Amino acid sequence: MSFRLGDKIYKEILYFYTEDLSTQNPLYVLTQLNNATIDITAESTDVNDKNGNLVKKIWKSKAGSFSATNAFVNTNIIAASSGSTPIFASNANKVTMPRMLHVKAGTTVDITDYVAGSVKVAQYFGDGSIGKTYVLGTTASDTEFSIASGTSELTLPTDSETEMYFVKYLREVESGALISNKANEFPSSVRAIMKATYYNPCKKNELKADYIEFPSFQVSPETSFPINADSATMDFKGDLEIDYCGTDKVLYNVYDADEVDAE
Repeated sequence: MSFRLGDKIYKEILYFYTEDLSTQNPLYVLTQLNNATIDITAESTDVNDKNGNLVKKIWKSKAGSFSATNAFVNTNIIAASSGSTPIFASNANKVTMPRMLHVKAGTTVDITDYVAGSVKVAQYFGDGSIGKTYVLGTTASDTEFSIASGTSELTLPTDSETEMYFVKYLREVESGALISNKANEFPSSVRAIMKATYYNPCKKNELKADYIEFPSFQVSPETSFPINADSATMDFKGDLEIDYCGTDKVLYNVYDADEVDAE
């Protein structure tokens, strides 16, 4: 029997895979998308007779978009929407980033890989307010902190009026990443393919899969992400583009293989 189109009950999106349009190299895979929607709109012109009756609707163009919710804050989405290429730290390419902490008086602080001249020490109170600030000296005193020569050991001031200190400095890391959202950089177009599993209502025990391809997809730079545990989700959205110089103006392809999926 030949394959037939019909009803589906989608279960979940297993993967949202993206690759570079030019090199076809993989970029990232999202595995926590849900509440996904493909939306197609179209523009048209109505041709009416003298009495205003519709004679013909002439469709002119289509536009497509994709939107979903990611179950967690995802740094791939943050990077993709920023339009900037992440910088990954390594032994040969260290990334300078800040570190902040508050410590009790009398504590020795390890500031490994700190950048010279970047260390700031201030009097700190439980309500978050800052009091006196201190400067670097050769030895710790009421007004100065010190860093032992040739080490990364910070000795706090000996100010008897201070119970807690706030320490901030820059350090060079060999493992980590920098994502920058620059006002003049925007997301590039990529190829995206989703794998979405589904059931046939008449064959409820057979899990199958669709592969939905966006030949050209641009992540939206308009995004937000929560920085709290109560709301850990973030939106993921973008536009479906056509290959303007190609012969096919495809917004999306749905590949539906007639086979039971093992995943």
